[in-house]
Amino acid sequence: MAVCSSPGCVKSDGVEVSPFDPDAELVDVAHCATLAVARECALVLAAKGIVYSIVRNGDEWLLCVEPHQKPEASSELRAYFAEAPQNVPSPNPEPVLERVRFWSLSVVAWGMLMLSVLQAERSPDWEGRGILVSNAVISGGEWWRAVTALTLHGDVPHVLANLGSGLLFAGLLIPRFGQGVTWLFVLLSGALGNLCNAWLYMHEVHRSLGASTAVFGALGLLSGDALTAALAHSRGYSWWRWVLPLGAGLALLAYLGTGGQEDRHVDVLAHFWGFLMGLPLGLLGGFWRPRESAGQFGQTLCGCLAIGGIVGAWWLASALGTVG
Repeated sequence: MAVCSSPGCVKSDGVEVSPFDPDAELVDVAHCATLAVARECALVLAAKGIVYSIVRNGDEWLLCVEPHQKPEASSELRAYFAEAPQNVPSPNPEPVLERVRFWSLSVVAWGMLMLSVLQAERSPDWEGRGILVSNAVISGGEWWRAVTALTLHGDVPHVLANLGSGLLFAGLLIPRFGQGVTWLFVLLSGALGNLCNAWLYMHEVHRSLGASTAVFGALGLLSGDALTAALAHSRGYSWWRWVLPLGAGLALLAYLGTGGQEDRHVDVLAHFWGFLMGLPLGLLGGFWRPRESAGQFGQTLCGCLAIGGIVGAWWLASALGTVG
């Protein structure tokens, strides 16, 4: 509970306050994201004869009342905003989330580079056991190739391109989903995209490798999350407000995922499948809000599942896989 000081005076930014007992200590009754919402709440209290003060606190605005009036003020605010839930400030504000941490970006970058070094140092069997081969996945049951192929790359520029775009997209996802859920969803979208691509080419020998399927899966996650936010606030807006995030994602997919005319080695369909698999996962994350709801244990568990999935896939490739 925050304590609002200096009752009875004009606060910063010229916000007026209603009169208080000069000796009263004020407490916050609502945290508001904008000054406009704070003033709207203040009008509700003023209409009931409840004196108030609006105080700026960093990026938010506190609506303060005298301690003995807090229960009545909270009740009035809840009743007022029951008909307009999209504008509700928190009458009992939850603790502010801890600062977003991005240390996993460096861990993933280091891991991809180390796997690239292993790929260069090992015999061709390393790549042969991990590359996505459509008939080996569908007919041979070597489903783990959908994961191992994400860790292999054709050359150094291929690695660097996937690192740059992949870390950028993941960095945008982490503040929304948290570190563990972000990487698990990115891995799932890439692996599912590879499985769909293998199914499409099931009647021929089609080979592909690279993390780009997961990179465009991350783009699909971003589009799905943005689409969720648009749908949640779609009341009173035209249809393009929720079509726009999907269109933006598809435009980026077309621009980044098709390669140049001179590059015939780009697996465009793998990029498309990765994006398509990431889209529903992004919708799920947008509604679930895992950064707030999963907790530290859930984030750690998801991160371990992502790492374990890669390690387990390579163990199966080494123990049971054939050289594709």
